Amino acid sequence: MKRFRDAFFATAETDIKHIGVLDGVRAFSVMLVCGFHFWQQSWLWDLYKSDILQKIGIADCGMNWIFSTGYVWVDMMILLTGLCLFLPYADVMTDNPESLADAFKGGAKRKLPPAGKFYVKRVARIFPSYYLCIAVFVAFFVRVADYGSFEPKAAYLRDLISHLTFTHMADRSTYLYTRYNGVLWTVGVEMAFYLIFPLLAYLFTKAPVFTWLGMNGCSLVYYLAVIMKHQDDLGFYINQFPTFLCVFANGMMAALFIAALAKKLKQNKYTGLFFTFLALFSLYFIRLAVKYGLATSKTGQFWQVQNRFGLSLLFVAFIIGASFSFNWFRAVFSNPVTRFLAAISFNLYIWHQVIAVKFKEWKIPFWDVESGRPQQDAGRTWQWKYTLIIWAASIALAALITYLFEKPLHKLIMKAYGKAEKLAKSKRAVREIVKEIRAENISEEITPVESAAARADKEAEPEAKAEGPEDKAAEDQAFEDGNDIPGEPSVEDETIY
Repeated sequence: MKRFRDAFFATAETDIKHIGVLDGVRAFSVMLVCGFHFWQQSWLWDLYKSDILQKIGIADCGMNWIFSTGYVWVDMMILLTGLCLFLPYADVMTDNPESLADAFKGGAKRKLPPAGKFYVKRVARIFPSYYLCIAVFVAFFVRVADYGSFEPKAAYLRDLISHLTFTHMADRSTYLYTRYNGVLWTVGVEMAFYLIFPLLAYLFTKAPVFTWLGMNGCSLVYYLAVIMKHQDDLGFYINQFPTFLCVFANGMMAALFIAALAKKLKQNKYTGLFFTFLALFSLYFIRLAVKYGLATSKTGQFWQVQNRFGLSLLFVAFIIGASFSFNWFRAVFSNPVTRFLAAISFNLYIWHQVIAVKFKEWKIPFWDVESGRPQQDAGRTWQWKYTLIIWAASIALAALITYLFEKPLHKLIMKAYGKAEKLAKSKRAVREIVKEIRAENISEEITPVESAAARADKEAEPEAKAEGPEDKAAEDQAFEDGNDIPGEPSVEDETIY
């Protein structure tokens, strides 16, 4: 009994270098989004019927609301982006804080991560899989004829170029009516965030509260000025970058909370109990919000953007609670399965809808109904077969692309960057050495024109010449000690990235 009790209350220290529960949160979020898109294609309802529970007074235990609202978990994925990207900066901000409040005053005791390396890492993470998807669509799925009879070539090029440059969210035709993969709109939002993230991160380290308020203020202004004026046409406006600034901001603030708690909080069974309950209560209120708010709303899109800030706060509460919870609760989200799904999550997200649509179009599994809508007329058996097949195919394809294409290219890009970085360091070091040598040569030069007074002084003080060799020896020793140029730092004194 004691062994069981000890295992139940066990609470490990949280390592902010890698927070394991975030793998599970990402994996479950992506799978819920996939479940929504698969439900749209299969119409598979009532995975779990609640007839038995209804007999004991539990009226509604169905799972339909989970799949019909799965799209809302894109917000969790956006929040995780802000959180994970800002964690290294939060780590710098929370070096030896005297109290939790100190972490939110701003300032950093160490140098911040370099912006150049951040951009290279984003390129290595996003570009391979993203451009592979674009290439596949160009080669197999998109044709000029698909764009109608009015200037189809111009429309084709506009759609292609906007996706190549991540600007497809800027135009209705390339966002809502694109012939490319519809889920790629989120990559456009993420890329907009990446462009300004180093600036936002710098401002956050200086004044976290004011920067957080500013980012949320931008979302509020966009909501009042744009969303409220286009309630009858929300499709184009609901997922634009400004509406997500509040979610990114909450993710960055969550990173700061987690870093501060990890360094200041002494974790034990009492803290584990508190944070486990925090995570459970957060999940309960997320369920209430989604099931009885979003799922029952007549205008789901408006509900989502109207409650985006509040729902993201519930997401933050859950993540913080799970990060410091009991070990058994963390294991639900941090285990080999969730780590695998998190590793392939980007490609799973990119390809799942393509597979769902194309498999139904290719009659996999086979269907033959006059209406052309197997999800409606082919029967429940077909729905189950189709759902299981597209799940298996999506995971398999995502794994193959991740481990055979994305990760090798990621490694090559980072390796090339590492070599370029070393070469740049070497060039800087050489320039500093040349600079020091030139400075030393200048200090040793003798002015060719001397005044008569100077020559008279030399003749009047012959003993000064005798002191010359000693002065030269002292000068040589000073050069060896590195003090030849007072006030100028040596190469070793500079931090070179």
